[in-house]
Amino acid sequence: MVILMKVLILAAGKGCRLTPITETTVKPMIKIAGKPVLEWVINSLKESNLKDILIVVGYKKEQITEYFGNGFNFGIKIKYLEQDKPNVENAILTAKNELKDEKEFIIVHADIFSDPDMILRTIQTHNNMNADATISITLVDNPHLYGVATIDSEARITKLVEKPEKCESNYVVSGVYIFRNEIFEHLEKTSRLDLSIQEIINRNNNVYASVWEKEWIEITYPWDLLRANQFILSRGLFESGSFIDKSARISSISKIEGPVYIDKNVIIRPGAVIQGPCVIQEGAIIGTNALVREYSTIGKNCVVGFGVEIKNSIIFDNTSIGRLSYVGDSIIGKNVEFGAGTQTWNISHKEKIKVKIKDEIFEVPLKKFGAIIGDNAFIGINVSIFPGKMIGCNSVISAGLNIEENVESNMLLKLEQRSIILKKLKKID
Repeated sequence: MVILMKVLILAAGKGCRLTPITETTVKPMIKIAGKPVLEWVINSLKESNLKDILIVVGYKKEQITEYFGNGFNFGIKIKYLEQDKPNVENAILTAKNELKDEKEFIIVHADIFSDPDMILRTIQTHNNMNADATISITLVDNPHLYGVATIDSEARITKLVEKPEKCESNYVVSGVYIFRNEIFEHLEKTSRLDLSIQEIINRNNNVYASVWEKEWIEITYPWDLLRANQFILSRGLFESGSFIDKSARISSISKIEGPVYIDKNVIIRPGAVIQGPCVIQEGAIIGTNALVREYSTIGKNCVVGFGVEIKNSIIFDNTSIGRLSYVGDSIIGKNVEFGAGTQTWNISHKEKIKVKIKDEIFEVPLKKFGAIIGDNAFIGINVSIFPGKMIGCNSVISAGLNIEENVESNMLLKLEQRSIILKKLKKID
């Protein structure tokens, strides 16, 4: 396989709809199954022998540049470009000087999850059709949220409209493009990517779709993190089986079921049950009689207490879950402390679960969805967090509260109660 095209990765987005997680971590650096989103994207590019990479950065750029460096440790070559306006068009134009001498190049969004074959298939379609541009598209149920593509019987794209009010198709752009350098001229003229592509279509109708019919996830909303985690754990662990590092200390009377990834210096205490697929990262401690269920990722140095149950959740590094707590279908940030007996509720029996993000309310497309908790939050004992509720970074929740509304970052919530002596009772003989 010889593919020498340069790749432009768009990784400057802030990820506002992933708050409060993105208040402290830029979206491409959120860890899924133990690795940043961007690392999974880069691994997919490497599988197609694409190793000459430009990354457009912006918000919290140092998190990306410090982690990946020049790319040597990842077997690739990286150069960083910083955009000055938060939109896709500006991100692409930022790379004009770097790519102006390239006959053609690939653009990939840094927040997509799919099989690496999606990228390779796009390249093959482009080469087979001798296209002026090729765009990967996929079918979705909610096309109005994306760039919508209309295609003809030969898979040519005849029309492309970004987030139309009325959709003529359920095919949407899935985040992989191959362009010739003429795209820069069109972008400077129209200032919109969809209009620029439409100009190329109108000129000679030589823009092709590479239709992707397998699973595809764009990381936009908090529940997308859980979907991506499930995708990676299923693909990675079911195909390659289990890995348990030899330094892990696992009690002989604990139980491991299904494929698992258990990293260095993990401790699993007596009576704990681990049901794969799941990932337990370096230095984590799983307490006595704890239950870690399918599709859970436990971050580095986390402590899961006695009798805790965790299901289909992502728990980031250095977080402690107190004894007899329940974490279901939730996303828990770094350095969070759960008091004993705290519960995340993940089912609404009356209506579909809804999440309020900023001033918008979104219906969660999952039957079960728990809490989203930002970094450094402290949750007291016996707290109940209702489905789809957020607790912001650095917030402190006192014992015994029911969290029925979102809690912003840096808030202190207390439960006030007082004892009242009504009367003195007669002594009972």
